[in-house]
Amino acid sequence: MNSVNKKDKAFDEISSTFLVLIFLSIIVSIWIALQADMPGSIGHGGFFYIIYPGIIGIAILLLYLVSLFIIPKWKTVLGWTCILINLITGICFMHIEF
Repeated sequence: MNSVNKKDKAFDEISSTFLVLIFLSIIVSIWIALQADMPGSIGHGGFFYIIYPGIIGIAILLLYLVSLFIIPKWKTVLGWTCILINLITGICFMHIEF
């Protein structure tokens, strides 16, 4: 019974680890997006490669926090999904031209 209650807690060691990993995936996503071939005349348009993946990553982080309260049993699956979405976001922005 004790292990079941420990698994159902919203915030524990696993969820805090995933919060850190999701934050790191946001940074990696921005770094990936900045690897895009940007022309020299892009000007302030280069900020899109920083701002959009960052905003999407923060939204995903907030959704993870909300989902911890709704379905704490799935925190591991949700954590890996959020990390994967952040990395895919960076790859997508690397291939988008503004």
